[in-house]
Amino acid sequence: MSTPSRTLRVGGDFAAMTGGWLVRAGLGVIVSVLTARYLAPADMGRYAFLVWLVGLLAVALSLGFPTTVTRYTAEALGAGRAGVAGALLGVVVRWQGTLALAAAAVVAAGALVLAAPWRLPLVLTALSIPSLVLHGSIAAFLSGLQAFRRQALLGVATLALQIALFALVVLVDGGVAGFLLAHAVANGAGLAVLVVLARREGRRAGALPPAGLDGAARTEMLRYARSVSVLVVLDAVVWQRTEVAFLQILANPAEVAFYALAFGVAAQVGRIPYQASVVLFPSFPALVGAGRVAELAALHATAMRYLVLLGAPLAIGLAVTAPAIVRLLWGAAYAPAGVVLAVLALGSLVAFAAGASPAVLHAMKRQDRLLRQGLVAAAVDLGLALALVPLAGALGAALANVIAQALGSVLAIRAAVRAAGAGVPAGALVRIVAAGALMGVVALVPIVTLGGGAGLVTAIVLGVLIYPAALRAARALAAEDFDRARLLAERLPVSVRAAALALAAWLCRAQVSPAGEGREAGGSAAVKARW
Repeated sequence: MSTPSRTLRVGGDFAAMTGGWLVRAGLGVIVSVLTARYLAPADMGRYAFLVWLVGLLAVALSLGFPTTVTRYTAEALGAGRAGVAGALLGVVVRWQGTLALAAAAVVAAGALVLAAPWRLPLVLTALSIPSLVLHGSIAAFLSGLQAFRRQALLGVATLALQIALFALVVLVDGGVAGFLLAHAVANGAGLAVLVVLARREGRRAGALPPAGLDGAARTEMLRYARSVSVLVVLDAVVWQRTEVAFLQILANPAEVAFYALAFGVAAQVGRIPYQASVVLFPSFPALVGAGRVAELAALHATAMRYLVLLGAPLAIGLAVTAPAIVRLLWGAAYAPAGVVLAVLALGSLVAFAAGASPAVLHAMKRQDRLLRQGLVAAAVDLGLALALVPLAGALGAALANVIAQALGSVLAIRAAVRAAGAGVPAGALVRIVAAGALMGVVALVPIVTLGGGAGLVTAIVLGVLIYPAALRAARALAAEDFDRARLLAERLPVSVRAAALALAAWLCRAQVSPAGEGREAGGSAAVKARW
């Protein structure tokens, strides 16, 4: 795939995924408000624990197959052997379906030994396990096909259905059990539509009907899946709110609610950089499949810079506005979640920078490096959670999570650099974070002086205005960024194209010729994009 084509494809897919995220984030806020305003903090803690449990089980039971499916699907397409991807998906779905059903039965049976308030909710929680496990691998197949746009629409529709069901639960006073049943129904419906979408896109790409999977290829893929499975379990310790288990055992139920709500918002805001990393992931194994390994380093450096460019204002802005957001959405009863949210938001910056590093290692089949850093990060997370949760509750859980994630992210970046010579644009990252910090300082003023909803709205408006100006002042963007922006702007409607080009040129300190060509202010020719 040529550089301009990759820019257009990545830009279009990211726009679709981000648009879907914006809607899902808004709907997710509605879900959190419905649950937090309806349930008392103690009941909210019980509900949050069960939602965390099913999510953790779904990740652990995936056994690394989603990553395997994405990697080998993208590599098969790059090598012109799309039918192999369909064959792999068939094997994975059969194995995971059997495993997920067995796990759901075991979890449901476990309700027999629990106290009465936990029995029905746990059984209803078990209903979501098969849907979530299978959803991960089928969505990974679509990601490997680089079919992101309908996935985004499906995510919005599934969440909208969930909100409608949640509203019904509130109306009939269904309690925790009603919310968990709504989860199961929405997850099942989402999986059914995803299967239809996967069949359609698989046929379009030539992956379905599947080709034969020879013994050597099958063995290689399963060996890769086994190695990734250990990594997935370790990552689940660090990235899937394992601290909730410590809070459930060592703190009161309200602390579980404070942490779960704060983590949920921080995770939603972090979805924008995450969407970019998901869109980019198939590009790395596709380069390897096409024999263009030398391009991995440049793509990693560019991806890292753009992930931080997207993530810095979100992380810093959320940290500044966290207490105001908590009080506005959930009320004074959940005020302690404000500091927790601020800590989680700031801690996500390093994780954003490392967003593309695992893709490099998976593409190079060096996931063993991720396994080592996963072991270290998981041990740190568990140790810190055990020490800090009894002392500081939800805040201690947040500190444990942030420190472990930061350590794991730094180790992942270092491993990518060593394995593939992946670049780290340190100077550019410093300038971007400095621009985000300036934005945060300015946005803090109305939060402190005005307070309430007015202060929050003013802070958001100031942040939107200040961050681009700070990027320009820090010279965080260059001529090659304008080249990429110009390619994307050419796809915009004519009525807004000129304005978009002018804004991009101003941010990048580039000049726009009448024909729409960009060049640096110093007059040199536009740099060829490496995206």
